[in-house]
Amino acid sequence: MPKMTPDNQNQKPSNKTIFWPRGGRLNQKRHVDMTEEEKANIAGCPGEKAGHPCKNPVFRCPECGNYGCAQEVPDKCTAQGFKNDKCLHCGTVGNRIPVMENEYAKYIAEWKKNDL
Repeated sequence: MPKMTPDNQNQKPSNKTIFWPRGGRLNQKRHVDMTEEEKANIAGCPGEKAGHPCKNPVFRCPECGNYGCAQEVPDKCTAQGFKNDKCLHCGTVGNRIPVMENEYAKYIAEWKKNDL
């Protein structure tokens, strides 16, 4: 568990907030810190992993718009977009944002529209 510093001990995190600004960048809430409602609404990966449905959470990259699940090794899932915290399209590290189920189709359409 992260150590609480004196300046943030009295602050209570909002369960509705998934992102917060820090150092001019947007950080994601860890999956373990999400509420059950947020976990239920995050999009599941439609890709195949070792011949089975992946179903891992889907993330998107705010830098390039890439989306997909995060795996520990490359090419583990057919819809993989990240290796750990690194975007496989632009190489940005630590900047992935979870995609909610109701937003997933929008990001797919935006990616396909901009795909050259």
